[in-house]
Parts: sequence; C-alpha cells; structure tokens
Amino acid sequence: MSPHRFDDRINALSDQDWAWWPLLALRPRREQPLSEARLFLIALLFGGLCAAVSVALVWLLFGSPLPLAIVTVAALTFALFYLTARLTLFRSWNRRALRLQRANAQRED
Repeated sequence: MSPHRFDDRINALSDQDWAWWPLLALRPRREQPLSEARLFLIALLFGGLCAAVSVALVWLLFGSPLPLAIVTVAALTFALFYLTARLTLFRSWNRRALRLQRANAQRED
C-alpha cells in the first residue's frame, strides 16, 4: 500500500467524530499539525484507558497481580498505544496538514 493511500485511510478514520469521543475537543483542525504535546495528552487519556483495561484483564486471568506487574502492564500498554499513534495518526495527520497549508498558501498568492 502506498504511503498516501495509507495516510488517506488513517485520516478518513481520524476525521470521524466518533473516533475522538469523548476527546473531540483535542482534535485539531485538518490544516493544523498535531503537536507532540497534544499527541501525548491523547495517548495519556486513551492509552490510560487501554492500560486500565489491560490491568483488569491480567487481574481476571491471573488473579491478584503483584504491584510491579500492574505497573509493567500499564506502562507497556501506554507505550504501545503512544508508539502506534505516533507512527500512524501523528504522521498521517501532519502530512495532510502540511499539504493543506501549502494548498491554502498557493491560493492566497
């Protein structure tokens, strides 16, 4: 799959309001780049929820885990969420934002 096609699919998904619920206020305008700080906040909120679910699954499957296991599972889940968002959403969103900014600048000239 070509990079542009991949970006288009990621952006089509990230343009859906339901994909951002309940954090729709954190979604930047399409022509605005997604900052590292905003990505980290999104990852902290969505990834934190995923981490809580992961810890709950470990608890249900293996019984009461050690505190170190809880922290490890939560940290790994958050890190995986952040890296996945960084390699997909962040790149695709910012490539599109740059294209839209260039197109807007050309129209203004």
